[in-house]
Parts: sequence; structure tokens; C-alpha cells
Amino acid sequence: MTALATLLLGGVFAGLLSGMLGIGGGILVVPLLIFLLPVMGLPAAIIVPTAIGTSLATIAITTFSSAYAHQRHGNIQWPWVKQLAPVLILGGVLGSWVGVSINPLILQRVFALMLLVLAIRMIWKRQPRNKEKAIKNWKVRSFGTAIGAISALIGIGGGALVVPLLHYYQVPMARAVAVAAVCSVVLATFSTLLYATMGGSAHGLEIPWLVGFIYVPAWLGIAATSVLFAPVGAKVATRLPVRYLQRVFASLLIVVAIHLLITG
Repeated sequence: MTALATLLLGGVFAGLLSGMLGIGGGILVVPLLIFLLPVMGLPAAIIVPTAIGTSLATIAITTFSSAYAHQRHGNIQWPWVKQLAPVLILGGVLGSWVGVSINPLILQRVFALMLLVLAIRMIWKRQPRNKEKAIKNWKVRSFGTAIGAISALIGIGGGALVVPLLHYYQVPMARAVAVAAVCSVVLATFSTLLYATMGGSAHGLEIPWLVGFIYVPAWLGIAATSVLFAPVGAKVATRLPVRYLQRVFASLLIVVAIHLLITG
């Protein structure tokens, strides 16, 4: 399979996952790009940060399409968006700075461990006790800042962590996915701008179509199909329970995470 075909197919799955689970698709796109960018001729020294930056750029497009579809279905709870968006951006600034400042192999290991955590969280959903259901703004904002930092650090857009947070506070799944999609648009857009202004020429590299740590051909290849399939996933999320889909995807995450931990 050619690199272009692989990117297009990856975009299909990223779009579906974005719409159905509100996760932006980064947990699929980043490993895909880590494996594919060397084939496309990029040097090993910038593979991981470029995979993360490019992933965030695709998430900004994909989740916008997903969020728009969820808005049409009336699923977005805007008070949650207003509370989370500012702290996600703050965390995104911290995560983007750290993401281009540490060893790429360490970054790959961090990403793999986060995939395992997310997989376990999808398989085992802890339901809060009654006394834990009260929403404490300081607690939500603290978690939001941490989510922003982690998401920008490993290139996942934030939805994969926002959904469990909202589920903890008993937000219905379809609405949690919708809020996560909007939050991912905000965080991914801001983080993309940061990654686009860092790297590349700063490391003495002059690579065609590389803008900072965003590789434009890979970005366009994935976005071309992900933006089309995100509304399909959003429609499925409003009609079908996503529990079984989460379990299947969690199994995929475990396989990918183990591979990333033992390679490099």
C-alpha cells in the first residue's frame, strides 16, 4: 500500500473515531505517522515531534467537522465548553513547549504509556459515588489544564481525556463526545500554531513542505478523508451505544502501545 493510500485510510478511521468517540483520532494518527514519516523521507531526529504536530493539525480539521455535525444534532453543552476551553489552551501552551524540548524516544514512551492508561479507562469505567457528583470548578479547571498539557504533549487533541472527565460528572455519552469535539477544535488549533512555529529551520533543516513540525503532505492526506467521515461517526454516536466500540478500540490501543514501547 502506498503512503498516500495509507494516509487516506488512516483519515477514514480518524474521522469515524472523532465523530463516534470525540477523541480527535490522534491516538491512531500519531502511531501511523511515526511509522510512515520515515518512509516519506523525514529524518529520524524529528519524526516524533513532527508526527505529533501533524496529528494536531489534522485534529483541528477533523474535530471541527465533527463538532459542526454534533451541533446540528443539538448535543453540545456550551457551559462545559466555556469552562474547559481556556484552561485547555493554558495546558496546551505548556505541553507544546515540552513536546519539542525533550528526547523523541522519551516522548514516544510517554505516548505509549498514555495509550495504555486510556485503554484501561475505556475498558473499566468507574462510576462516581453520589458525593463525588458535585461539580467543583477548581477541580474541573485543574483537570482541564492537565488535559491540555498532556494532549499537546502527545498530540491527541484532548477529547480522549475530556470524555472520561465529563462521564465522571454524569454527562450523557453523546453530549460528552460533542463537548470533547469542540474542546479538541480549540486545543488542537492553538497547539498546531505553536508546533508550526517551532522546529524545522530552528534545527538547521530545510525540508520541502515541512512547516515547523507539521508535514503538509501527511496533514492533507489524512484530513482529506477524516473531514468527510467525522460527520458519519457523529451520526452513529447519536443513534448507537458506543460501549462495544470503546472496548474494541481499547484493544487496538493496547496493541499499538505495546509496539511503541518495544520499538525505537
